[in-house]
Amino acid sequence: MKELVSVIIPIPDPELTPTQEKSLHRCLEALARYPVMFITAEGADLAIVKEHKADADIIYFPKEYFQSRQALAKLFLLDEFYDRFSWTDFLLIHELNSWIVKDELHYWCKQGYDYLKAKPDSSDSKKLPGQVSLILGLNQNEKLNIDKAFENNGLILCNVQRMIKALRKKAKTAYQYRHDEILKHRDAVFWEVEANRIWPTVRKPTEIVRNFFCIALSTKKTSSQYTGRALPFAFTGVSKDNIDDLPIQEVQGRN
Repeated sequence: MKELVSVIIPIPDPELTPTQEKSLHRCLEALARYPVMFITAEGADLAIVKEHKADADIIYFPKEYFQSRQALAKLFLLDEFYDRFSWTDFLLIHELNSWIVKDELHYWCKQGYDYLKAKPDSSDSKKLPGQVSLILGLNQNEKLNIDKAFENNGLILCNVQRMIKALRKKAKTAYQYRHDEILKHRDAVFWEVEANRIWPTVRKPTEIVRNFFCIALSTKKTSSQYTGRALPFAFTGVSKDNIDDLPIQEVQGRN
């Protein structure tokens, strides 16, 4: 029987920081009822991961994709990557700069969207392109501004078959992005800008809905601003500087 959703946790560096370990522990705790797998470089020793999950399922990819976040983005723009997970309808790609607030994963899989991700950090919104530019196509500087706005934005829920179809339909553009050595988060820029330009290939939510799915923390906003019903499914952009500000006590009190 095909899985509705599986959780994928990329491990570029097996030497996890304390913040990453906390993120991992929270993910395994909050999403315990779903299959959780780890992707990492061939030959990597994930002993520290097995301390958190002894029976961890680990899938290995070539080392070249785990040298940096930019390299990992290249992997996420390959249809062959998603084809490895064709036995599940959805993937939740959970980088360890994210924090699951509450288990709404099943709910979000049933909302009819193909691609969900926190909106880009708009603290400097003047630098983000408008709708006309998004339709006509962006120049490199505009792409760089979006790329920067996706810094540390590491949680994606996607429909596996729709991702494969979109990447094959826009194969030429995806190839160009995979070989763009300037954009650090080229996968995020591709899905934000190119996937639905001219002709939609994936169903994406409005900005309001995106905020209920996941909120990217910035230096100007902290998670303490979001309480009660305003709490999203997850936060991303979590670091050692803001992890202590997460609404952990409130969430635990409601579990």
